[in-house]
Amino acid sequence: MKKSITANFEQEMSTTRRFFDAISDEFFSYQPHEKSMDASKLMNHIATIPGIVPAIVGGSELDFSALPPSEPATTKEAIIALFEANLEQAREALDKFPEAELKDKWTLKNGETTFINQVAKEDVMRNLIISHTIHHRAQLGVYLRMNNLKVPASYVASADESLI
Repeated sequence: MKKSITANFEQEMSTTRRFFDAISDEFFSYQPHEKSMDASKLMNHIATIPGIVPAIVGGSELDFSALPPSEPATTKEAIIALFEANLEQAREALDKFPEAELKDKWTLKNGETTFINQVAKEDVMRNLIISHTIHHRAQLGVYLRMNNLKVPASYVASADESLI
């Protein structure tokens, strides 16, 4: 199971990195709708998702309210550096993660608000880390298209790129 999760994680993070390669510094202020995140917030969110992996691997809970605030990345170079740093920490944590702990329960909260309550770590990895990244990467693809930027292929092809 760990091997499968790790392989899926690596595939999706590699694809996500290619989406960051497609952005421009001017793109950060784009917001398609008043209810939508602007591109800066969306990309910073995506870039920090892998940074949750060490908390999943190393404990039973993450409380966002206990984390210090961080400055958002505001350039293409900075967003890629943020993503790569979080990705490296995730890889190191996954490498040390004993497969026997995949069934251990994990909780995510922000102060008194609980988002995930006592869910198996293997499910948290698939849903909170991998699927969550895919979801927001798809949003980023729409933002790219709406700004006439090339949308990288995710699995086989996009209108701008083919992987085969």
